[in-house]
Amino acid sequence: MTVKEVIALAAENLGREDLSAAVASAEGEPEGELKSLLRCYNLIENEVALDYFPLKREESFSPKNGRIDFSELSAVPVDFYCVQDELGADVRFVLHPAYLSLPEGTGKVTVKYACAPAPKKLDGESEFSGKITARLLACGVACEFCLTCARYAEAALWEKRFRDALRAAEIIRRRLKVRARRWA
Repeated sequence: MTVKEVIALAAENLGREDLSAAVASAEGEPEGELKSLLRCYNLIENEVALDYFPLKREESFSPKNGRIDFSELSAVPVDFYCVQDELGADVRFVLHPAYLSLPEGTGKVTVKYACAPAPKKLDGESEFSGKITARLLACGVACEFCLTCARYAEAALWEKRFRDALRAAEIIRRRLKVRARRWA
């Protein structure tokens, strides 16, 4: 799905056919409300990626002096899952603010990590597919856009729809409850 599709759907959800037509005919750098919708899209994509559905990457490296700098990764890392050697065995690592520290003499390794999505432009492609649909993202974009326009009651409605769509996609797990203890 493209960013334009999601933003156009959000504009149609808000009843703004004029804004939807402006999205379809937009060329170059957006201005005004289109720029605001694009900013809202980037916020929602970031929220979904960081809070609900992490974007996972896997890359191979040959560490230099027992370390892998974050600048060598293709995306901005958020969380590291594991580091494995060529045979698939886990390698112990220490996380530092700007790099991963590995034991000396470690050969080629594979790093599995979650990353933040890069900011998109109107002609960009979404990082998501499958359970994260255009409708789900459009509900979140509509909510953020209403908040920026100070339409709080409408924003609350879109927020509820966004959370319901996340729950329907089985991304939000139900809350765990501990049953009350009773004395016999």
